[in-house]
Amino acid sequence: MNASGPKERATFSIAADIKSRLEAAVPKSERSRFVEKAIDKALRDVAIQDLQKTLDRIRRPVSTGESSTEFLRRKRMEWDGRPIEILEGKHE
Repeated sequence: MNASGPKERATFSIAADIKSRLEAAVPKSERSRFVEKAIDKALRDVAIQDLQKTLDRIRRPVSTGESSTEFLRRKRMEWDGRPIEILEGKHE
């Protein structure tokens, strides 16, 4: 999470009991940071779930001798067309 970036106001509703628990557990001066961290973690969890679903949908190759790393590298190249040098961090 980039704590040094600009902040924006957000308006959303939460259940009254959750708001009460937040107010009881987190000092007022720390609530924005607390909520920001909670949302960031939840979004990371969603991204991980999405990745797991994507990986589950990938057709597994019949034993070709290709390692998992090689397989995923090849799939990434198929998905976004990046050359192997970029994937290996050798770009200039």
